[in-house]
Amino acid sequence: MTKDSLTADQARYLADFTERYVARTRGSQQRREETWPALADARSSQGLFAGTPPRAKAAWLVQKALRYPIVAARADGAQVWDIDGNVYTDYCLGFGVHLFGHRPHFLQAALTEQLERGLPIGFQSDRANQVARAIVAMTGMERVAFCNTGAEAVMGALRLARAVMGRDRIVCFAHAYHGSYDGTLPAIDMPSGVPASLRRDVQVLEYGSPASLQAIADGADGIAAVLVEPVQARSPSLQPVEFLRALRTLTRDRGIALVFDEVLLGFRIHQGGCQAHFGVCADLATYGKILGGGLPIGVIAGSARFLDRIDGGRWHHAGDSRPSSDKVWFAGTFTKNPLTMAAAAAVTTELLDRGPTLQASLNARTADLCQRANAWLTTERFPVKLEPFGSLFRLAIPPELWLLLPHLRLHGIYAFDGLTFFLSTEHTDDALDHLLSALQESLLGLRAGGYLPLAA
Repeated sequence: MTKDSLTADQARYLADFTERYVARTRGSQQRREETWPALADARSSQGLFAGTPPRAKAAWLVQKALRYPIVAARADGAQVWDIDGNVYTDYCLGFGVHLFGHRPHFLQAALTEQLERGLPIGFQSDRANQVARAIVAMTGMERVAFCNTGAEAVMGALRLARAVMGRDRIVCFAHAYHGSYDGTLPAIDMPSGVPASLRRDVQVLEYGSPASLQAIADGADGIAAVLVEPVQARSPSLQPVEFLRALRTLTRDRGIALVFDEVLLGFRIHQGGCQAHFGVCADLATYGKILGGGLPIGVIAGSARFLDRIDGGRWHHAGDSRPSSDKVWFAGTFTKNPLTMAAAAAVTTELLDRGPTLQASLNARTADLCQRANAWLTTERFPVKLEPFGSLFRLAIPPELWLLLPHLRLHGIYAFDGLTFFLSTEHTDDALDHLLSALQESLLGLRAGGYLPLAA
């Protein structure tokens, strides 16, 4: 599928597959056509960029024909129904949000109860202290601040690091994803719209490389923070624990803040996140996704040295007590939104009640699934591998195999274009078997259609 010309067999297979896929999801395709002119939506052109690859026009045209987001109508448990009535076993799970599946009873009850009490925005949330204490109990951090998204949490954490350290430069690592904040987009090489002045204060290094440790040591006097996605969603097989430990020692010795971005993995790999899993304690950590149960949330957690810059530190109403720290600006209209805090209280209560065995069980089931799949893939000599970390795994495929994802959707398996899959507590053994059989049938079909020769 990378060449401009197709064999007769390939052309017939591709035409038949495209016809079946579009017929099955025609409502979603129509919704995409209806987005113009009112809705500007990056999801509607995911994976497509300006220009046509000069040697891959045929593949590009087919990819374009199949590129439209599936529009959901409802969701329950591990399943989602689209507007055409198709049902999918969902392995996207809100990009990792729905650890407990869609519409868990405890979450539905909490949201219903809060709606009946109204949405008093502008007042302090009556659940803020409860949720903060739960996060402290699970992560071992000292203090917690809330915001609305993971990207906002990263932005706030870096602002705190710069304020405390009195320096400007941030180090991050290539291919890590830290949300849509301008100050972290250089890590994924998306410079359009990001000021050159900001990019000068961001140093992007290779993750896991000893040379990166040396570069940090050499420039330590100007570095405020090192921002790390401990296991990158784009390469979960890279789990450099010794690098992380060396990085912790280096940043502590040189007075640099170590910031863990745990928005994706926090409360999924372990109740205490990657810090507990790897035995490495960061100065600051950001969380989100799972904590909100499907509602927007971001969290900055860390030592009082940093978080005191949010509220000025401990002070009392009586006497001459006053804030002891200068403050950074960190606020938002919907921070601690009543619905979000109701959801977060329900989720953290469930996490604490079920304990670390929840994550351990999901991790073990994911590992078993990947082992079974990889054994078959090796036997059949397909250039495909499942790379797990905890209860997520990435489908590692060569670029020419982009057709695999729409094949899986045609078999009732939904995953997003980033090729990262997540398990929830609602995925049954039958659901995992369904995924394995869908993967096998899709790859065998692609081989029969002339797109997959035997691997060497």
